[in-house]
Parts: sequence; structure tokens; C-alpha cells
Amino acid sequence: MKTVSNTLLFSIFLLLSFPLFYFVYKFGDPEPLAHDYFQYYWLYKEFDSDKVIAPHNMRLVGAFFVYIFYKLNFFYDTVSAADKYQSWGFLKQVYFDALLFNFLSVAATCTLLFQLLNKQFQNILFSFVGALLYLSGFGTLFYELMPGTDAFSILLFVIVLRAYLDKKIYILVPLALLIFQREYLLIVMGTLALMDYLYHKETYFLKVFLMSVVFFGLHVLLRKTLFYTPHLDHQASGDYFLSNLFQINYSLIDYLKQLLMTLNLFLIYFGVLVYKKVKGLFVDGFSLLKLLVLFVQINIICHLAGHGNNCGRYFYMVVPLVIYEMLRDVYPLVNSERQESRS
Repeated sequence: MKTVSNTLLFSIFLLLSFPLFYFVYKFGDPEPLAHDYFQYYWLYKEFDSDKVIAPHNMRLVGAFFVYIFYKLNFFYDTVSAADKYQSWGFLKQVYFDALLFNFLSVAATCTLLFQLLNKQFQNILFSFVGALLYLSGFGTLFYELMPGTDAFSILLFVIVLRAYLDKKIYILVPLALLIFQREYLLIVMGTLALMDYLYHKETYFLKVFLMSVVFFGLHVLLRKTLFYTPHLDHQASGDYFLSNLFQINYSLIDYLKQLLMTLNLFLIYFGVLVYKKVKGLFVDGFSLLKLLVLFVQINIICHLAGHGNNCGRYFYMVVPLVIYEMLRDVYPLVNSERQESRS
């Protein structure tokens, strides 16, 4: 019965997200919105590392699944924005398969996020709204449904987050996959686990912190040795970080504009906190502190690594946590209004 309900839920989110998927396939141009696609192309098509400038610095797990989709010959041919790149040698089918995999990843993320929220709040409608918040978020359309690799990274993060909240040891598996998919999320989990351990003094959080540190160290070691490629190696260089520390190589105005566009859900979360503060209601200061630390952290990382304008895109990877914390603050308000109406 549970399998049937999960399948039905996944199908609902597939239907809800399908218009976005089709819109991106018809009108989404990868050059201005997801130019990394052209770097991933040969991984998607042939999983050929020799044709990619820095294959092992990239997101290999998600790219492998797109490669499988291509080998299975998944394709729906119609006029799309990707047609113009066929003359450059980029097959439209590869573009379609990358979008298809991300479409499925987004629907799966919605499903798992719903399950996570429903377990915490025991409210189907409330949890469904939370999943829809992710689906309607700025980054979901402009980053996750484009032919990049962020959608699968967020899916892994939801799996990690669910295991973390339930204090399950199987968190080890998705954390290990992050070594080859999105090392930034290892930094996120290490930071959260350390803060939770210092606050709650529970051994589980210390274990997650140590696992995150070990796995991130392994990523760096592999990147510097077995998987070493000269291109982009500066992004893991201490000298490069120091050279960027006291200089800004990007437009502050562009940085702020792009950052604010991606923060629609984060700003709603702050709006909820302001409302509760004005009403004299309880605000979970520690949860707010954790999100603020993560926000400052990604700004620092992006500045040091030379990714200034991409800060909002990277922070969007933790948006399931933002949604969870926001709904934790909203839920008491909804419950109190329901109880008042019943009385």
C-alpha cells in the first residue's frame, strides 16, 4: 500500500512539473542559462573523460545516469531552442536526456520532501504545499530543470536530510555519493552536524560531522591525485583563495541582483520570522542561526573560489532545508488558527 501511495505521489509531481519540463525543452537555451552543459556533453553522450577538460572535477553520478538514458535511446523530437546547436555538433537527443533526467529528479525531490515533511508534521496538505514550494522556487526552473547537474545534487541532499533528521546510519551512502556529485553539500552537512553537536551534545551529530570531513578530504585527495586534471585545479588551491581574499573580480550590482532573484523562498522564510517577532511569538533562533551560517559560508566560498555571481545558485541546493525550517515556523500558526476555528 505504501509503494502504491508513493508511486501515485511521484506521478502527481511528474504531472505538475511536466509543463515546466516541456517549456524548458522548447524554449530553454543552454548557452546563457546553463553553459556548463557543453562541458558535460561528452560525459552525457559517451561518458568519455578524454574529451572533457576536467572530468573528475565534475558531477559524475548524475552525468552517468544521463549517459544511461542516452544509451537507452530516450528521445522525443520536436522543434526546440537546442536545434541551433546541432550545427555545432551537439545532438539534441543528449540535451533532451539531460532535461529528462533532471525532470525526474525534480519530481523525486518533491516526493521525498513531501514524505520528510509529512513525517515531521503529520499533515498531508501542509506537506504537499511544502513540496510545491520547491517546485515553484526560482532555482528549480532556472537551474534544476536546465541540462546541468544540480537537480540530482538536491535529490541527494533531500535523502541526506531525511536520514539526518531521523538519525539513521544509512546517511553514509548518499554522503559517499556526494564525493563524486557535489562536494559543497559535504561542507553543508559537516557544518550543520557540528553546530547540532555543540548545541545538543548528541553522538549521532558528531558521527555525521566526522563522516562529512572524511568524505570531503577524500574528494580533495582524489582531485589532487588519481583524478587530477590541470584545468580548474586552481579552484582547490590555497594560493588562489588567498589571491581572491582581498579583491572582487565581479560586479557587486550583478552579484546582488542575481542573488536576490534566487532567494525568493529564503526571503519568505525571513518574512515569516518577522511576522512572528512582531506578534511576539516564539522564533527558533538556533535554526535561524544555522541557515545564516550556511548563507554566509557559501558567500565566502564563492568569493574565494571566484564564483561570486553563482552564490545564489549554490545556496539553492539547500532550499529543502530552508523549506523545512520555514514550515516549522509556520505550522504552529496554522495549528493555532485551526484550533480557534474549531472552538
